[in-house]
Amino acid sequence: MRRTVGLVTIGQSPRPDLIEEYERALPGARLVQAGALDGLSEAEILALAPGAGDDVLVSRLRTGREVRLARRYLEPRLQSCLDQLSRDADLSILLCTGEFPAVRPRGPVLVPRWVLHHVVAAVVEGLRGADRGEARLGVLIPDPAQQAAAESRWGGLGRVTIAAASPYRGTETVEAAGEALRTAGVGLVVMDCIGYTRPMRQTIARITGVPAMLASAAVAMIAREILEGAT
Repeated sequence: MRRTVGLVTIGQSPRPDLIEEYERALPGARLVQAGALDGLSEAEILALAPGAGDDVLVSRLRTGREVRLARRYLEPRLQSCLDQLSRDADLSILLCTGEFPAVRPRGPVLVPRWVLHHVVAAVVEGLRGADRGEARLGVLIPDPAQQAAAESRWGGLGRVTIAAASPYRGTETVEAAGEALRTAGVGLVVMDCIGYTRPMRQTIARITGVPAMLASAAVAMIAREILEGAT
């Protein structure tokens, strides 16, 4: 039976820059997209910008332009997207590695934040050196304002080095972040944003000389396992 997968972005749909991973992993699935910013005017989108103390998220519009958003404004709109897709989708996937505690999914939903964290935790032990308290983990985030949250999220796995590079501002920022992570001597890089792509992963791996984990690829792989195992 052909499966239907709902893909929910915090920006505008469709997201042709992200769909490749899911087409690759789920070749027989019907992919349906929805975006938290769909149907909004430019002024309405600008009103969702983060203020002081807001959790910052980064996405893009259909034009390719980057947009910074406050999580608190997005949660009710993401809830509406998931509610809509749950009517037909066998599985829905959030296209963001952020945390959305106010969202209450109806039906099965794959949350990249937890997929990524558990996969990294499963391999980070091998990065530990003679001092068993040290783990050299590089974390790539899209915006410098997210650094404190990233330190809190990943710091429990050991010593981390965080670098910021938007996936929507060209290759130079990604290359600069890769150089910073290489200088820090990391043993693994986690690319903590769904917006990063395979070419960006190749760039980071080439510059750092260590494996780089692409969030969208990890999530797509788990989605495949879920759907193939369903009866």
